[in-house]
Amino acid sequence: MGHQFFFFLTLICIPGLCAVTLVPSQNPVAVGSNVTIRLSDPININVGSWVFRTGTLFIWVLQEIYPGSSHQAGIDLNITTYQLTLSSVTLNSSGVYVLEALSPSKTKAEITLDVQEPVSKVTADVSKTNLVEFNDTVMFTCNASGTSLRFSWQNGSAAVTAGGRVQLSNNGQNLIISGVTRYDEGPFKCIVVNDISMGESIQMNLTISYGPSNLRITASPDNMTFASGLPISLSCSVESKPTASLYWMYNGKPLNVFSSSYNLTDTTENGTGLYTCVAQNEITLRSAEVSKTIRIVDPISAVAVNPSGSPIEHMPFNLSCNVVGPVDSIQWMKNDMDLYADNTITFFNGNSTLSFKNLALSHDGLYQCVASNAVSNIRQAYNLMVNYGPINTTASGPNVAKVGSNVTFSCSSVSRPQSQYSWYFSDSKVADEPVYVTAALRQNNSGQYTCMAFNNITGISSNASVQLTVLAPVTNVMVNMEDQQPIFNQSFTLTCTASGDVEHIQWMKNGMFLSPENGITLSNDNSILTFQNLSLNDDGHYQCEASNAVSNSTSNAYDLMVNYGPWNQKVEGPLIAGIGSSVTFNCTAVSRPQSQYIWYHNSSKVGDGPVYVTTVLSLNDSGQYTCMAFNNITGSSSNASVQLTLKYPVSDVIVNAGSQHPIFNQSFTLTCTASGDVEHIQWMKNGMFLSPENGITLSNDNSTLTFQNLSLNDDGHYQCEASNAVSNSTSNAYDLMVNYGPWNQKVEGPLIAGIGSNVTFNCTAVSRPQSQYIWYHNSSKVGDGPVYVTSALSLNDSGQYTCMAFNNITGSSNASVQLTVIEPITSVVVTPDRLIPLASQSLQLKCDVIGHYNKIQWLRGNQNFQQSDGVTFSGDNTTVTFKYLKTADDGQYKCIATNSLKEHVSEPYGLVVIFGPQSVQIIVRPGIPTKLTCQALSQPPAEYHWIENNTVVGNQSTIEVPIKYILGSNYTCVAKNPLTNVTVYTSQVVNDPNAAVSVHASVLLTALIALLLPVLEQCL
Repeated sequence: MGHQFFFFLTLICIPGLCAVTLVPSQNPVAVGSNVTIRLSDPININVGSWVFRTGTLFIWVLQEIYPGSSHQAGIDLNITTYQLTLSSVTLNSSGVYVLEALSPSKTKAEITLDVQEPVSKVTADVSKTNLVEFNDTVMFTCNASGTSLRFSWQNGSAAVTAGGRVQLSNNGQNLIISGVTRYDEGPFKCIVVNDISMGESIQMNLTISYGPSNLRITASPDNMTFASGLPISLSCSVESKPTASLYWMYNGKPLNVFSSSYNLTDTTENGTGLYTCVAQNEITLRSAEVSKTIRIVDPISAVAVNPSGSPIEHMPFNLSCNVVGPVDSIQWMKNDMDLYADNTITFFNGNSTLSFKNLALSHDGLYQCVASNAVSNIRQAYNLMVNYGPINTTASGPNVAKVGSNVTFSCSSVSRPQSQYSWYFSDSKVADEPVYVTAALRQNNSGQYTCMAFNNITGISSNASVQLTVLAPVTNVMVNMEDQQPIFNQSFTLTCTASGDVEHIQWMKNGMFLSPENGITLSNDNSILTFQNLSLNDDGHYQCEASNAVSNSTSNAYDLMVNYGPWNQKVEGPLIAGIGSSVTFNCTAVSRPQSQYIWYHNSSKVGDGPVYVTTVLSLNDSGQYTCMAFNNITGSSSNASVQLTLKYPVSDVIVNAGSQHPIFNQSFTLTCTASGDVEHIQWMKNGMFLSPENGITLSNDNSTLTFQNLSLNDDGHYQCEASNAVSNSTSNAYDLMVNYGPWNQKVEGPLIAGIGSNVTFNCTAVSRPQSQYIWYHNSSKVGDGPVYVTSALSLNDSGQYTCMAFNNITGSSNASVQLTVIEPITSVVVTPDRLIPLASQSLQLKCDVIGHYNKIQWLRGNQNFQQSDGVTFSGDNTTVTFKYLKTADDGQYKCIATNSLKEHVSEPYGLVVIFGPQSVQIIVRPGIPTKLTCQALSQPPAEYHWIENNTVVGNQSTIEVPIKYILGSNYTCVAKNPLTNVTVYTSQVVNDPNAAVSVHASVLLTALIALLLPVLEQCL
């Protein structure tokens, strides 16, 4: 609604200082309305006038009124109040109205009246309503009648403003939205206002198709990895309008699941993979997909830690972690800390074996094997205690010495108790102390000096040695291969020889030191280098270096070139050729040295060299062409072959059905025959190639097409195509029409009829060819044809009427209808077995029926009443038994007896279970006075009595406690069921300090009012 503006003009009358204000009844004002212009305060004007624009409306002198030149019908003056009334104003009534007083005082006042036409005929149009998000632009146009119109738009409850995708033009009459989104659906309406009225167009809604977008797959339970055997539910959500069609894929392959959810049951590890939900919108022609990787793992069921033997210091020792179930990782822990490989321990077999190279005291501790996979984690502990002593026995001293010098050797060990020490040289004892000093050395004093540490408690001894050597320099180092050929995948030996005291030999390949690995082994003294199986990677320059503590020397290089092949032999040439042509075959092989080549045709030699060109071909030239490549060093040869075939064209292709009849749900065979060299046979249906599926199988050579069970979908034109590499031919079509039926046989006619009436039965069936019909009544033939009309019926005509439909190719089928004559039902009554239904006791309701009925059913409150844990029905449904009545059984119960004509419903039996009193309680409501309320659950409602100190003080559920008892008294509530006379008691001691405070506050307030009364009387 527009704003209303009232214009007032206040006049100052100089004589007497009077003020005059003109007040319109409304301004602006609608066309056709009435408006008055009055003075805000009464003044006396003996002579005055009203003027509109430049013309006079009225002049008055005392009480005489004189209409002016501008006066019109519908303009009136009240001479008493000087009020001007305008009736049924028009747009021409707008303008300035002036009141001028001439006597007794001169004054002048004016007001501008604005007459407007109300808003009407508001309409709005839209360019189109079915749009696609982001693609389309829509334009709304608004039109209306009236004056001083202002236009605006609303989307739902929100005002539409210009900006971005939204444009407003033509003073707001046009609204344009570019690139609409899903939030622009409306409803839109146009609002038109002026200063006196408002109008709205009808609401318009847009249908905006969008999506699919914001796809999301959620798994329940919400995991990335799942234990096998548990169900997994995948849900796909998508924002789309219209609703997107969804389907699922597994590892990029469609699953034939077209719903928003996909459930995996009895999951196994084979179900691991990428699950994809694909959404498609048929209107926006957009599609989107989202994927989620699901991993399914069997849980670990058991873990055991087994030792390899007894743990002895300096001895190797293994702990094995044996896991039952799939394992992702095995982690060892010592004393609850993660254990990692170092120079004393290693892990083998995927961390399942913890190996101690040499046990030490530091290895004492609690070891745990922790086996884990994505869905389980199991650990097992083993407590390791190392037996030791003596350990860390060491002998120190120089390794090289000159002749005539003295050498000092020292021996130490860790042991509990302290070890005893003995020194030996060349198996002879030379000292019994931890320190041994030799005499002056000679050449023959070179050798091993051994210290033995002995623990007389553990019975363990350990030795440590120092090798003392007098050395001569190394010379004449050579690499020898003897009489060998280096051949691929055979063994090969190189020997290093040298003069002098050789202590160490090292081998080098291409200037880099060589280690025994990848099929290369060394003798104990490193003098022999053996290749177990030569490979091409073994090509290179080989040297050996011999050394001792005072010198070293390196041999000249031996160049090793491994002979191999022939390998990767390949024959290139055509597989099929025509008679009279010639063929060129090419043979290649990889070999060192270069291979030699021989050609054979069907085992007969035909040529030499890598290229063989045949003579002009005949039918006898078909067969296998073989190239043999030979290496005279390796002694190896290899063959490669190509099969050359000559073909005659295929012709006379025919489809045969023999003497078979194509009958629905029976097998049927079509055979394809042809002349010529037939290599491939393909079948077609209605011009489309046919695959073995949906009960259709093909023989091994595709010549026979077998329908396991014919269906109507198998109707069609069948052809076979026979072909070879040089030709193909297609048979004429065989038209397959499947014979079927009779199917869907149906007999229509009444099930009930009265005596003396006639009944018409109609029989129909679907069949190819058309069925024939025969009618039977209780096994006796009564008619032919699809329609049978009975004679006038009697009771003996009740029974089964059967129609047999017969197809002379496929067989027959029957359909029947039962015709019955019945007697009416006259009475249905529900009867209980007891008058008072008590809670926790049994109750039987019986349905008594007079007349013939087919079935009985029960209703409770107009809903089907069915058997439950506490309610049973007799076999014929005539009796309902409540085992233990409860208040939930209250209700209106009816029984319905039904025969073939109609249902007969009994009058309702209202069951109200009698119980209680139960859950008796006393509620204290503090106040002045305090109130006690007794509540109990009971049917019918309980009667209440109050007892205070053995005196009855009330017979209602609520009583008031006198103030004198408010600080403490014992109240007993007695609740009694008036029907069963069951009585229950409960007591409450009333001791309410809040009530006492309230009494005190009330006394103080009364005293204060008494003191203020004299003051109040004076004021009044």
